[in-house]
Amino acid sequence: MKKYLILYALILIQGCSSGGGDSSPPAVTAPTSIAGETIRMTIASGAGVFAATGTLTVAFSANQNIYTVIGDGVNVADSAGTYTYSANNNIGVVSIVDSVVGAGTITLTFTSVTSGTFAATVVSDPASNLAGTFTRL
Repeated sequence: MKKYLILYALILIQGCSSGGGDSSPPAVTAPTSIAGETIRMTIASGAGVFAATGTLTVAFSANQNIYTVIGDGVNVADSAGTYTYSANNNIGVVSIVDSVVGAGTITLTFTSVTSGTFAATVVSDPASNLAGTFTRL
């Protein structure tokens, strides 16, 4: 009986200690397309060509790979451009060519079906970065 108790304890310890390598996909997945979507972004931090604070609304066309940005009129300028989008698990990557900042990337990390965090960079200025939260409208 003592041997079985020790074996059971070892199995229990092994089962409880194997949590570090969890490779299961996240519970939320990014949408396969953002065509026709509108996303509201709230800036938490920004550097370089980006505003350090503010809000913006990005509307992605339903028919073409174009978008428009409506800035808050104080910190964020309006702009427009073209985009491509790809998704993997809970991450959506938007590659843009924008009328104000040029070529760049916006990474959307979905923490729920309707919201998450974002990070943005531009090709022309590697020191420029932008981060915050977003909500799908």
